[in-house]
Amino acid sequence: MKHLLMIITVTGLLTTASCKRGFEPIEYGKDACAHCKMTIVDDRYAAELLTTKGRAYKFDDILCMKQFTQSNATHEIAAMFVEDYLRNSAEPLIAENAVYLKHEFFASPMNGDYAAFSDAAEAKKLSDSLNVPILKWENLE
Repeated sequence: MKHLLMIITVTGLLTTASCKRGFEPIEYGKDACAHCKMTIVDDRYAAELLTTKGRAYKFDDILCMKQFTQSNATHEIAAMFVEDYLRNSAEPLIAENAVYLKHEFFASPMNGDYAAFSDAAEAKKLSDSLNVPILKWENLE
């Protein structure tokens, strides 16, 4: 009886621990993009989507993640992350909270040409010099 109770307790603890997932670090040069299947190598444009079931989908380009969300509407999204182009943040940014610029200057892996920024003021400087508008996640195409 004690063994059965111990097994149930350990199983419960493992199940609870496995449900609490956050950003899963991307292994650059090893992980492949869930959308285009290219190896993820450039950390300035990487992105990640977590489902409510705890599955992590990694992307080599912000556009890949956007297209993936549009073509895989059956996935229940728990969180989406993007890397800060200027690396002002050590942690990835929540995609819906970041601001974006689109310009060929960024030359992202799949030619999405989007860059994410944590700081709107920093993005504004580049926006003015590149003569492009600042975008939000819902405005990306």
